[in-house]
Amino acid sequence: MSHFSTVKTKLSNHDCLLQALFDLNLSPQVHRNPQPLKGYYGGSQGQSAEIIVSGRTIQARADIGFKWNQSSGVYEVIHDSYETVPKLGKDFFSNKLMLAYGQRMVRAKAAELQERFGECAIAESTHGSVQTLRLTFAGHQEVQHFARR
Repeated sequence: MSHFSTVKTKLSNHDCLLQALFDLNLSPQVHRNPQPLKGYYGGSQGQSAEIIVSGRTIQARADIGFKWNQSSGVYEVIHDSYETVPKLGKDFFSNKLMLAYGQRMVRAKAAELQERFGECAIAESTHGSVQTLRLTFAGHQEVQHFARR
């Protein structure tokens, strides 16, 4: 039977989550206050979220929601696995979304560090299921010479 499930995550950065969803072509809708999700049977089953991926985006009959949990400081995913798994795959949230989110987090951190260490280059490599992002900072070095007298 179709129903919404809530999954705990480690997704805590709002901007990186949105960028990851856009990277995955999911066109999230962002709301200041939680909005009702549309379920398989049309109702929300009492579920709401601040970030919503419309079911139409993935050709499903139920929305995907990302609801901020104030006490844990992370987003929870609310979805109907009967709808999302056939459309996105079994490991979408634990693998594809987390990979895209992780890449966005690394890029955000690199931009932050760039202010302190200078220009940053990011090189990507993939070996099997392991993806590596290597950051190289081209910071300038300051050399001082002292003369003994």
